[in-house]
Amino acid sequence: MQVRRASRADLAEISRVADAAYWDSYQGLLKPDTIARLLARDYSPSSLGRRLLKGGVLVVTAGDRLVGFADVAREDGLIRLTAISTEPSRRRVGVGAALVSAVRELDGELPVCADVVLGNLDGEEFYEALGFAPGEVINGTWFGEDVVERRWWLAPA
Repeated sequence: MQVRRASRADLAEISRVADAAYWDSYQGLLKPDTIARLLARDYSPSSLGRRLLKGGVLVVTAGDRLVGFADVAREDGLIRLTAISTEPSRRRVGVGAALVSAVRELDGELPVCADVVLGNLDGEEFYEALGFAPGEVINGTWFGEDVVERRWWLAPA
């Protein structure tokens, strides 16, 4: 596996992985319309392209295939992991751990946070296994649907 910064050539593959991962992770937790609208908003070529220009998307490849990505933003003294997604068939084999390690290498002196929809047990277990600690609960609304998330924190290295 190799972790690297995403390029424009990766846009379609990032969208493919996001689509598979979001439907697998959120089906039963969010309304289908909410999932579809999240994907359309966050993983359209123009939206992804803007984030690529900021250098905030990392990808993992296995051979010639893109198998996961992380979307990262630096904000006011922290690194926000806004999304981490892997092909569902590639979970629990180190893809996500490799991405978190690469995120940590961006600046080990800053804490990293990630928000997980309550009820997404796979997501919560993933972050806990990598040393993140559960933090505050965040209430929000996504496309008219009430959503509750827990923020997970990884202390500076």
